[in-house]
Amino acid sequence: MRGLGWTKSPRTHELTEAKQGVYHYTIGPYSSEVLRIAPGDRVIVETRDAFEGAVKTEEDLPSKVLRMPFVNPQNGPIMVEGAEKGDVLAVYIESMIPRGENPRGTCAMIPQFGALSGTSLTALLAEDLPEIVRKIDVDEQGVYWSKRVTLPYKPHIGTLSCSPEIDSINTLTPDQHGGNMDLPDMGPGSITYLPV
Repeated sequence: MRGLGWTKSPRTHELTEAKQGVYHYTIGPYSSEVLRIAPGDRVIVETRDAFEGAVKTEEDLPSKVLRMPFVNPQNGPIMVEGAEKGDVLAVYIESMIPRGENPRGTCAMIPQFGALSGTSLTALLAEDLPEIVRKIDVDEQGVYWSKRVTLPYKPHIGTLSCSPEIDSINTLTPDQHGGNMDLPDMGPGSITYLPV
């Protein structure tokens, strides 16, 4: 393993939705890079929510409005100059800011999807919970669950990875490359180490 370190004068890059163009639903070596950076450079990324904005209201049931399996869209790929197989990439998350004028989060129970729902591979003894959507106001001061309950604002990155060498993997899948880990620890101030 080699240490690439920081460049002498790191640059800041912006990856906007317009520059991203096409978002990806797989992580792998077959997508063309949308941005090339030097080690130590800073990247400001405009991401989309896991539902690509399809769940706009609490009446928008995911089973009706989502285009499965096209969920969890990903930015990138971002090429780090000099990174080679066997290296470890350290990704520092500096901050996360809610997008939009009146940002809202989405909490949903989706039939046959997620840890609290039985599937053909993960049967449960209990009945599935009913499908429900909750839209939640959010800003950097808090998550406003109700008029009486405000939760701390603790954002995290759901999916972060390096490209697997040979195969493309669904963006919902975690593995050695990283992927969809949904770890609350991967928020502002954290460093994630990924194998190249």
